[in-house]
Amino acid sequence: MLKFLGRGAGFSDQHNGACFGYGRKLILMDCPLVTFNRLKNEGLSKFVPETEDDSEVEELVVAVTHTHSDHVAGLALTIHLATFVWNKHVTVIAPSDEVKADLRFLLDRLDGCDENFYTLKTYEEYKSDNANDTGWIKAVIATKHVPRLEGRCFGYNIEVDGINTVYTGDTRTLEPFLPYLSEGSVLYTECSAYDTGVHMYVDKLLEYRSFFEEKGVRVYLMHLDNVDEILSKISGSGYEPGPMA
Repeated sequence: MLKFLGRGAGFSDQHNGACFGYGRKLILMDCPLVTFNRLKNEGLSKFVPETEDDSEVEELVVAVTHTHSDHVAGLALTIHLATFVWNKHVTVIAPSDEVKADLRFLLDRLDGCDENFYTLKTYEEYKSDNANDTGWIKAVIATKHVPRLEGRCFGYNIEVDGINTVYTGDTRTLEPFLPYLSEGSVLYTECSAYDTGVHMYVDKLLEYRSFFEEKGVRVYLMHLDNVDEILSKISGSGYEPGPMA
């Protein structure tokens, strides 16, 4: 299953980022500063079960959901650390051409990452170029988050440890993700204690409880703002906070 390096919302001390091992690759879902800090301080192999030493980790792959700073602020730092300290290649997956252009501007123009330090591809390009080694990534899912990023916010349908998995990223609705939740799937969804209109409000999330129970979908919560309030409201629902790495 996914393990979280941090699972806090935008104003928290540790922003939301998750990871899992795919063979000897480390797959990162977004790359906030907490991801950079934990990888720097704890090493890579801790997060890749098939390896015992950092030298055995072959590559880092970062799947970006959207470009808010609490999701990509550690990306350039991680690329530079991977290049100069770990001697590892980083592949960055953008969910669309538009987000790819935004990430190129961020990495190239603002952070000064040499294009030789990383590979930036759209989801479609990544699937096409890695046809024999992309069993973990199945689809990108467009969703709604904030008006200023309309059309540039996505989640992912992935496979983790052989289990169909949906990762929403930041979203104000679950509707785009429901068709990807087959029986026995795992859903990682953001959850907010506050009804802001741009995040998945916990009361609204609880309305889907019977749907998840009927399909046997396990639900893990991430991007948490008021943790105590959320835990109180989800008590007895079967929902759980995403597991920390």
